[in-house]
Amino acid sequence: MLDKDDLQAIAGLITESLKPIHNRLDSMDSRLDSVDGRLDSMESKLNQLQEDVEILKEDTKVTRGAVNQLLDWADDASIQVVPLFNKKVK
Repeated sequence: MLDKDDLQAIAGLITESLKPIHNRLDSMDSRLDSVDGRLDSMESKLNQLQEDVEILKEDTKVTRGAVNQLLDWADDASIQVVPLFNKKVK
């Protein structure tokens, strides 16, 4: 039968043999933390890009509407030539 000292010796041997595995797992944890940080940063940038794209879409709709109105106005045959502003000639 094994006594307490024998069991402690076996536990010490097991702990010592598992140290490289623990070190490797700690290294993997730190690398995963680094990757998580970079992914969070990229997610933030993507969210900002999505907001910018939405703003551009809205601006494009407004611009497209204004251009279409100008084109409709220019195509209207009933419009007579009217100066957009009057110049005062002296």
